[in-house]
Amino acid sequence: MSTPALKDERLALRVTRRQKRLIERAAAAKGETLTDFSVPALVDKAEQVLADRQRLVLNDEDWDAFNAALDHPAHVLPALQEFMRQPSVFA
Repeated sequence: MSTPALKDERLALRVTRRQKRLIERAAAAKGETLTDFSVPALVDKAEQVLADRQRLVLNDEDWDAFNAALDHPAHVLPALQEFMRQPSVFA
């Protein structure tokens, strides 16, 4: 059996009175503390937001089009080649 992760960080949120009461009522309805009710919802939402930026989900037709585009040779863009020869503004 694994040991639960140590919860040693705090997260402070500003909410309206209405939002606080709504969240408190929902937590009470489930018999959970505010933390036990809120943290999983926040973590789920954070994972969804980040997944949209880390995963590419396509139907079969779009996947085939995506792969076909990858299989084509790259086009030479002289302006881009010239731009890449310039010294970096960050150097």
